[in-house]
Amino acid sequence: MNLDIAQAWERLSQPVNVALNQWQWLIVAFLILLLVVPRPVWRITGLYSTLIHELGHIIAALFTGRYVAGLRLGWDHSGEVRSIGRGKISVIISGIFGYPAPIWVSALMLWGISTDYSGRALGIYALLFLLALIFVRNWPAFIVCTISALVALAVVFFAPVEAYLYLALLIAGFLLLAGLKDFVKLLSVHVWRRHDIAQSDAYLIAEATRTFASLWVVVILVLGSGGLWWALQSLSGLF
Repeated sequence: MNLDIAQAWERLSQPVNVALNQWQWLIVAFLILLLVVPRPVWRITGLYSTLIHELGHIIAALFTGRYVAGLRLGWDHSGEVRSIGRGKISVIISGIFGYPAPIWVSALMLWGISTDYSGRALGIYALLFLLALIFVRNWPAFIVCTISALVALAVVFFAPVEAYLYLALLIAGFLLLAGLKDFVKLLSVHVWRRHDIAQSDAYLIAEATRTFASLWVVVILVLGSGGLWWALQSLSGLF
């Protein structure tokens, strides 16, 4: 098959009906859990969740007029987005959209799947990683972005249209659980692991704006709850 962009877009636009039986749902759920729960596997797959987290910062920063100087990832799941701009509002907005990003991307993909457009949901995923390639400034970020984009694009160009549904469900389910796991991590840092509090976005926003970290934890939780509600609403419509 030739790498025809027009043909790929036409394939992405084809509706894919969600008609999975009970065993297919169980297999998809098992694979999602396998990507998130085992610690050795999470050491690898967690890098994708971290990348989406950092992309949340990048997109929010761009919308507030900040200049994004670069994106860096660490193999230990650490991440950093360097952006330049003025005003506390831009600092707040760019800072609060990191943790909710995986859940909101999951919600957007599940909504696309629920409307029978798994291909478009997968296209959103591919575009996010292609966007990230513009900002990467170290090898871990480049490797994670490139592999993610290549997998999505390979499916778009070469796999049967029916395969869109399964990959989109795997990605959306993975990001939903990974996002929830990150929220547990955020709360744990502010409640009983306070020696790691300097890694928290809420703490960094509080330091930059001279406010209270607990305020921004609440704001981040509210944003995440909105994405979770949308994701669950879309997911319930698939059964």
